[in-house]
Amino acid sequence: MKNRGLAAQLIILILASTAIIFMAAFLYNLVASKQAIMRQVGENARHLTLETAFRIETVLQTAERAPINLAAVLEAYPYQEADLLRLMRTTVATNREVFGVAVAFEPHAFNPKFYYFCPYCYRDQGRIKISFLGSDSYRYFYWDWFQIPKELHKACWSEPYYDEGGGNIIMSTYSVPLYRRAGGTRKFVGVVTADLSLMWLKKLVSAVKIYQSGYAFLISQNGVFVTHPDAKWIMRESIFSIAEARHDPSLRRLGRDMIRGGSGFVPLTDFYSGKKSWLFYAPLPSIGWSLGVVIPENELFAEVNSLSRRILVIVLVGLVFLAVVIVAIAKNIARPLRKLALQTAAIAQGDFTATVPETGVREVANLAHSFNEMGRQLTDYIEKRDFIRDTFGRYVTQEVVKRLLEDRDALEMGGETREISILMSDLRGFTALTADMDPEQVITFLNRYLGKMIEILVDHRAVIDEIIGDGILAFFGAPEPLEDHPTRAVACALAMQTAMDEINRANEADGLPHLQMGIAVNTGLVVVGNIGSEQRAKYSVVGSQVNFTGRMESYSVGGQVLISASTYERVRDLVEVQGTMEVQMKGVPLPASLYDIRGMHGPYELHLKERRDILIALTTPINVEVFIIKEKIVRGATGRAWMTHVCDTSAQITLEGDLQPWDDVRLHLLDEGGAVHGKVYGKVTAVRPLEDTLSEADLRFTSVSKDVYEIIRQIENAP
Repeated sequence: MKNRGLAAQLIILILASTAIIFMAAFLYNLVASKQAIMRQVGENARHLTLETAFRIETVLQTAERAPINLAAVLEAYPYQEADLLRLMRTTVATNREVFGVAVAFEPHAFNPKFYYFCPYCYRDQGRIKISFLGSDSYRYFYWDWFQIPKELHKACWSEPYYDEGGGNIIMSTYSVPLYRRAGGTRKFVGVVTADLSLMWLKKLVSAVKIYQSGYAFLISQNGVFVTHPDAKWIMRESIFSIAEARHDPSLRRLGRDMIRGGSGFVPLTDFYSGKKSWLFYAPLPSIGWSLGVVIPENELFAEVNSLSRRILVIVLVGLVFLAVVIVAIAKNIARPLRKLALQTAAIAQGDFTATVPETGVREVANLAHSFNEMGRQLTDYIEKRDFIRDTFGRYVTQEVVKRLLEDRDALEMGGETREISILMSDLRGFTALTADMDPEQVITFLNRYLGKMIEILVDHRAVIDEIIGDGILAFFGAPEPLEDHPTRAVACALAMQTAMDEINRANEADGLPHLQMGIAVNTGLVVVGNIGSEQRAKYSVVGSQVNFTGRMESYSVGGQVLISASTYERVRDLVEVQGTMEVQMKGVPLPASLYDIRGMHGPYELHLKERRDILIALTTPINVEVFIIKEKIVRGATGRAWMTHVCDTSAQITLEGDLQPWDDVRLHLLDEGGAVHGKVYGKVTAVRPLEDTLSEADLRFTSVSKDVYEIIRQIENAP
């Protein structure tokens, strides 16, 4: 049984390989034959198109000489009306290609008494006649054949048109500007035209035939059909109107290339017959029109396709016979393997309970047993892995969990020096703000904020190192390296600040205070790895850059994102900087440059809302109490203080007492009786001494109670 199975498989393999080789050779021969035919037909079509275009060009160039010569004579010599008419008759008589000639003058240019003067000499039933154009119903000097050469100061062909006032036929006009010399200058006085009937073009283009239903057509400079097998399209349709009606952008692109003077050999669906076809097109340079020749593809490959169909029938019959033989031989062997394949697909989709009968030939039975054992082991492994991931994922980041599960050395103590970007955020005045709140209310308040912030951090692939109360420490670029970790960190910070509007709307709906958050981002070298002991370890970062980031964050105010110089150098082409500050930090010998970021371009495209920092002077200053906050502990009040200017983000106060820039403060707004109206938390951004013991301080709000917000809104909306 074993040898018979192998022999059957070997026979099948050989027969299949033979069939593949035969089909490959057949397809190669078919493709090569079609390519050879295409090259030959393309060359023939090119020669035919260019030959026809040359014949048309010859006629057009001959016709162009008639008005050019007539204009030259009229400009060089003086003439009267009789002289002009005689010259026009001679021009028409000696140029058989020209249907008619006109000399159209500007109003009063030929004779001050004549507003219209445009003699037109044309052929009529073998005779040459003259008529005079120009009337209120046919103001010739407004037509394109007059206006275009006048404005461009050069000869040009007009679009085809039906000349009702002249030859009363469809024609195209070649117009040459006519000048009169006066005082050493040339003055425009009219145009000399030569009209060509398009009947000879239709006959010439209609004579172009390729195969049974191939045809040629001619379009004007604007894509209007000048000749076409369907007479209803001539002068009524353009290649662009057909493309629009059929919603065919490829035909529109083809039309644009044709009217721009392009040439080529391209496939298309014939817009006339609807058949797959090939088109060769070439320009007529002198007139700016384009000639196209359409070749139906089914006629082009008729013989090759017929032969291919006969060969394909033979191949299909042979393959059917071969398939019957293969099915008969493989029936007993394939059935258990088919079941195994189906159950393998079930396991691939996550169903590890799938099993197969352990029957059949010995090899297949052994394979089925191994498959069932694999399913049982996978079930045990997945249950353990999911338990570990779900349990530890609530205490450490998913990146760390993944590393623990995939790397047996991930739990070893130690680390490495690596450049990462560090993000540190903190709510301004949160400790004092929640001092009077119930514990359950504080947890709800804090979880709403942290839930949104963690979601944003995870979306930007941050590793959350610590959450200490309302403060967050996270980093980017470890354990998995990220080339763009500075960009991700800054984008994450901007997204976190943007989300504060949503959080504050929810807080306001629940009657809770508004929150303000400061964020700092720094890039530098740190030690990252497993820190701790065998009993308790943590994947974290340590180093001076972490401490530096914490000091940076203390200088940020609510709604602000500060980045260090090292981070700025990596993202300077992507960020919008509102301002910079030079600060002297504790433990840092030199002043540090901090950049206030308001937006980012590029892949993230994030922008913070405009700050409304225009202070409004108060008609009557508001009495306030000022408390300094040190290490999140509210100290005693300063001396007397008044709020003199305010807006929804900032305020200016005058006080007795000592404040320093970057102090955190709490203000109590007092009424006339000294009662507290509301509380405001903020950071001092500048202090200026005044007379006596008074000083003036600028504050940036970090948290404002609902009552104070109402007072500020009333002040802003006051007339």
